[in-house]
This record gives sequence, C-alpha cells and structure tokens, in this order.
Amino acid sequence: MTTEFFSEQFDSAYPDGVEYHWWLLARSRIVASAVAAFAGPRSAVLEIGCGRGIVVTSLRDAGIDCSGVELAQVEPIDAAKEHVRVGIDAAALPDAERRRYDTILLLDVIEHLPEPSPFLQEFAGAFPNLSRVIVTVPARQELWSNYDEFYGHYRRYTPELLDALASELGWTLGRTSYFFHLVYLPAWLMIKLKRSRATRITPPRGVGRLVHRLLSRAMVVDYYVFPRRLVGTSVLGCFTVEKDAARIR
Repeated sequence: MTTEFFSEQFDSAYPDGVEYHWWLLARSRIVASAVAAFAGPRSAVLEIGCGRGIVVTSLRDAGIDCSGVELAQVEPIDAAKEHVRVGIDAAALPDAERRRYDTILLLDVIEHLPEPSPFLQEFAGAFPNLSRVIVTVPARQELWSNYDEFYGHYRRYTPELLDALASELGWTLGRTSYFFHLVYLPAWLMIKLKRSRATRITPPRGVGRLVHRLLSRAMVVDYYVFPRRLVGTSVLGCFTVEKDAARIR
C-alpha cells in the first residue's frame, strides 16, 4: 500500500516546528471531534500516512487511543516517537496489532492516488476488525493550483465524490462536511488572479505561534458554525466499512 512522499515534498510539508501551524492545529482538533463522535472515545485508531505524528499526538492528548504508521523514513516529533512506526507498510504490521484497530485515519492521503478504491479495499482486508475509516481531502477542483501539482495530487474532492467512492466500495458514507470555509474565498481569488501558492510550509516562530493558535481556533469555530455543505478548502468524510463488500463494484 504505497502513499509515500518524495523527500522534497516531505521536507516542504513537514519542516521542524510545523506542528504549531494553524492549519495542522485546526485539522487535528476537527479530526479529534470526528473520531469522538463517529468512532467513539474507546475506539482503537491507526493513522496511515501519519507523517511526523502530529495528529497522533493531538488525538492522544485528547484521550483517544491513536497510533500511526508512515511508509517514509522520517523523524517523528518528540511527543509522537513512542506511538509512530516509520519505514513500514501498514499491511506489514504484525497480525495481532492489525486486529486491534477498528478505526483508520487517512488524512490528506487518498488525493495522492489515481484510483483510491483498490488501495482502500486492500487495507480493509488487512485489518480484520476495521469498521470505520475517516478521511480528509483537499476540496473543490476549481481551487486546483501549483500546490496540488507539487504534492502529486490527482484530484480535489467534493462530498459527492466521496459518496461515489463509498458506493464503489460497498461502504456507507455516514458523515461528510466541508471545513476551512473562511479560506475558500481567498484561495479562489488567488486562482482567478493567477497567483501561485507557496509549496513550502513556513512554521511559526515566537509570537507567531500565538497568532497561529488563535487562527486555528477561528477555523475550528468555522467548522462548527457554518453549514456542512458550504464550500471550504477541505472535506471530511466518515465511512462505515461493510465487511460483506468483498470486492470493488
């Protein structure tokens, strides 16, 4: 099951200190809320393609039993080192460990796959007790930019595309929602003005960390206040895995 970044992409997306960036802070809190509501606080969660373990750490801080696995040989952040495995395919984890997990997170992963269905079907078979999959993906094809090209995206998603994916797999899409609504209009204007996006994430320093923390809280409020169908720059999807769906339809 291959989702590995190239070295340049990974270094650009996960520089030291990136865990303090507003985007990651907000997404982690939104995902933690989705896990608690959809999977339940006692679920055993595995994040596949966890990077340096930023979300794993955030979820564990929220009291969620979460571990991570990353195919690339990367250095996890200090707080995640005991709970993240690197340089290993999730399907190659020991059988007893794979049986432990009932919920899998794929956070900004499947947009890197030309056809996500075979990948999703493969790991569903590798985790015998899997019942829920939670994904986040970049949203809205009209926001396609140099950023998507740099990071090897194949598409930007909508709730309708996630629903079509669920139908193809024989799964059920239980909840879907746009988020980062407030960022949509600036992103759309950049496209219309033919402005390129920065492809390297700049981590905040000093007082900038406070600013990013405040921005992240605004984005979490954005998630709860605005209607789920109001367009944003990302989409959350919560799937129920139907084990009787033995093959892709």
